[in-house]
Amino acid sequence: MSNSPLASAAVATDRTAGFWDAPEQFLLDAGKDGELLIARFRLWLVAALLLIPIANLRWAAPDEREQHLYGFGITLAAFVLSSVVYVLVRQDRRRPWLPLATSIFDVSVVTIAQLSYAFVSDPQVVVNSKITFDMYFLCLAGTCLRYDKRVALLAGLVAMAQFAATIGWVSYVFPLNTEAGMSMYGRFQWADQISRLVLLASATALNVFIVHGVQTQKKLSNADPLTGVFNRRFFDDYLRNELARATRHGSALSIAMIDVDHFKQFNDQYGHAAGDRALRQVARSLESAIRQSDLIARYGGEEFVVILRESSAEHAMERVEFIRRSIAAESLWINNGAVERITVSAGVASSPHDGDSPLDLLAEADRRLFEAKRTGRNRVVGPSATKDLSIAG
Repeated sequence: MSNSPLASAAVATDRTAGFWDAPEQFLLDAGKDGELLIARFRLWLVAALLLIPIANLRWAAPDEREQHLYGFGITLAAFVLSSVVYVLVRQDRRRPWLPLATSIFDVSVVTIAQLSYAFVSDPQVVVNSKITFDMYFLCLAGTCLRYDKRVALLAGLVAMAQFAATIGWVSYVFPLNTEAGMSMYGRFQWADQISRLVLLASATALNVFIVHGVQTQKKLSNADPLTGVFNRRFFDDYLRNELARATRHGSALSIAMIDVDHFKQFNDQYGHAAGDRALRQVARSLESAIRQSDLIARYGGEEFVVILRESSAEHAMERVEFIRRSIAAESLWINNGAVERITVSAGVASSPHDGDSPLDLLAEADRRLFEAKRTGRNRVVGPSATKDLSIAG
């Protein structure tokens, strides 16, 4: 599956893509921002909740201190784990397991809090919780910020399984009130617990549909309507973030500006409809020639740009030369029966060799693109140790 959303076929793509396929990298990256927001909220929330058992320990009667000490221990452990998760998210490393792990962590904290009532309070609270059970829905709502349908579904299933296991265990181990008026927390009824499971299932299904809709809308808003690759607005933001990430981790990053040769003459000879077909064919060739971690965008007119993550100048030159040859090898059928071959010229720039800002990299790549066109087109010009390296077709 390509890393570039096809705006003209977004619905068809969603139908054919497997549910368990990983989302495109840009969606996973967007989910990282949501993950950081959740990590901050989780840390502040647990820190605020930690004040409650501290206050209880300060003013509780001696015979109640053990109960409050138990609650303090659980909340403190949750605070420590929340801090560890926050640090992991802040480090900005692509950990594919982290969104699901943190979602299950959130759900499990709620379950542990539920179970704690059976030991330090009345077991009836576990099955008739007025506050703790509602925290499941807060955790499940947070999965929508991760832009991954798999996480939304699995977190919901884990919440349902843990809640069902908790109710089953408590009802088996502890004598629960089944008659009205025998407990201030209400009486135990299986119908109430089943209805809560249905509510969790409904919330899970709703979250999956929400994430699906958000994914589709993000694809459409970030895509070029003609070619289906990313648009320039998205590219500008993505390049800035990727370059900052590469600088933090000391990794290489290269970009290539690619321009279709003699495109104006092609349009004049065959018409704009044929020109649109040519651009779409170039976009498809670019998509098939890059890695899933790379990114393509239409920069404007007949010009495309490619971000090659963790690619040195030498490796980027090899990849772009492969792209150039792949495009040149394809035939384009025109409506009048004519057959044409499209060629491209490219300029490659690499960080940190050619600069450490988006403007520097784009300016250098554009300069080398101009050099490639000036020296005959259908070639790649990029950096080398002493001078630009040109690969002729």
